[in-house]
This record gives sequence, C-alpha cells and structure tokens, in this order.
Amino acid sequence: MAGQLALLGELFSIAGKQLKMPAEQLLQEVPILGGEAPLVAPFITFEEADPPPSPAEEAGTFGAWIICQKPFPRDNREIGYRFMCTMLKHCGKPWPQPPEDAYAIETMVEGLETGLITEAEFVDWVCLRVRVAEKIRDESTA
Repeated sequence: MAGQLALLGELFSIAGKQLKMPAEQLLQEVPILGGEAPLVAPFITFEEADPPPSPAEEAGTFGAWIICQKPFPRDNREIGYRFMCTMLKHCGKPWPQPPEDAYAIETMVEGLETGLITEAEFVDWVCLRVRVAEKIRDESTA
C-alpha cells in the first residue's frame, strides 16, 4: 500500500497543478475510498488480476480510468495523461513524445475520452508504444 499511497500523492500533486488549486483542497473534494468513482478502484483491479498487469498496463489503465471516470472537477484528460506518463517514468518505461507523434497521441486520448475507442484498446496502444520504444532503446544500446 505504501507504493499506492505515493502514487495517489503524486496524482493529487499533478491534479492540483493542472487545476491550479492546492492538492490538500482536492483531497477534501475528490473521494479516495467512497463515492461513485473512488480513486483506489484501479488499484483493487490490479491486485485482483491474474496474471498481474505489467507496469505499462497499470499506467495505461489508470490513465484511461481517470479520463473516462472523471473523478476531478475538470481537466481529467490532461490529468489522466500526465499521471500515466508519470507512472511510466517511475517504473522506468519509455514513453516517446516526439513532436511528430503529438497529433497521434492527442487523437488516441481524445478517442478514449469521447468513446471512439475502449479503455482496453487504449491500454493495448500504450503497451505497444512502450514495447516499441523499449525495442528501439535496446537496439540502439546494443
């Protein structure tokens, strides 16, 4: 749970910066355990999964969950995407963001938000981007 608490703290820090409000204030407004969209829901899903999800799957799932469930008052797309990138960074997974990919990334995130793609499709896309980036990184260091 210590890792989960640290991640939730990071999430509230990201959300506070995005929303330009103190993270402490968000803690009062956004349900962590209760409510319609408790922020611990993805963690429970991860713990119950067999086999357990990969770090990239966890990051994609959590980002997608925030974007779709909208637990924050606004800017859930930005918060979810930034948190997903933070989770990937914390576990040492590459997330390439070259300027030429900006449109493709935005299209996928928007597609998830509007329901054009499912959460599972989004997570698969995240995992594929991570695997390709790892392969390129490995080949360039070999």
